[in-house]
Amino acid sequence: MKSFLIVLFALLPAWAALGQDSAQPELPLHSWDVFTRQNAENATHTDVIFIDLLSGDQSTISATGERFALANTGVIFFDTVERQVKLGKADGVIRDHPFINLTDEASRVDWAVSDDKDWIVWSISRELEDGRLITATWLADVAGTEIRELLVYGPRDGIQLRPIGFGGDESEIFMEAMALGGEGSGIYARRTGLFALALADDELVTRALPGDQTCFCAVGFGANLMLRLAPNRAANGLDVEIFALNTGEKQVIAALSRGNYSEGGNILISADGKQAVYALSQIRETAAERGEIQSVLVYVDIENGRQRIASSPIASPIRPLRFSERNRAALVAAEQIGETLKVEFEDGRLVTVADAIYLGQIGQH
Repeated sequence: MKSFLIVLFALLPAWAALGQDSAQPELPLHSWDVFTRQNAENATHTDVIFIDLLSGDQSTISATGERFALANTGVIFFDTVERQVKLGKADGVIRDHPFINLTDEASRVDWAVSDDKDWIVWSISRELEDGRLITATWLADVAGTEIRELLVYGPRDGIQLRPIGFGGDESEIFMEAMALGGEGSGIYARRTGLFALALADDELVTRALPGDQTCFCAVGFGANLMLRLAPNRAANGLDVEIFALNTGEKQVIAALSRGNYSEGGNILISADGKQAVYALSQIRETAAERGEIQSVLVYVDIENGRQRIASSPIASPIRPLRFSERNRAALVAAEQIGETLKVEFEDGRLVTVADAIYLGQIGQH
């Protein structure tokens, strides 16, 4: 813990600048950078660390959880022991989530938080006596003062709905119709059956998303674009398919020859829609290295229609977090080794910026 504090105090004056491209508005009354790290004494627990951006004070909660997500009310996660959605706050207390509650009949809960961390959409699936699934989806502000049921889907045989994220102006929610247990065995999430819900005041309108929705592929959203990593067997790589969400216009960036790097995902698109990055990994299956994962960051130049390897190998699955330094670098979570790295695109240089995983920043006015 001490080494983490030393690193963070050294970075505090400049930490926010790592992820910012220009001068930012004043901080809210309370703002925290939030990190996760495996508990040093109990590997089944995850420590969630809050660093006050003004004072440097630190608080930590220890959770038996997964799927940690930030909202401006705290950190939302699924408690794997109690099988309930929880909310952890910088005051060091873990609470039951105030309005996402699971009954004994619930088989699955999924959620997505808006980019401004002020809204959350969640779906709860339950299995009926005949084995079919029914999924209810709700939308709320994170304080729970405005809760709205969006739709009830089903009953269907083995199919449930999951929210993926919000459109850029938060007028749409992107959803996935997924077979129960259909996540696959890959390192990164792959999706199919995507559609959008338009959040009109008087009615709920659904629309199909562009492209081949039967493709079981990694998908990312941002800047009014949808990017998909589509296998190109002839090139032994992944084409980057780029769709304009308002027009359906398609652009394809040719695949890299990837050798035995066969798993791609965790797409991150820059705010201006000109660049993207994604993770590309291999799983070594030699007798001496069975199950060892090596990953590289791939840089996608959307404007000029090119992609290239942007980092040296990292011994972990990776997850791009945000662009930094005027889009000349990116922060990347290397969860298997428990570090947050900065990748500089020009020379591929890797810099460790924290010995924990950066979740992001939350603030309360």
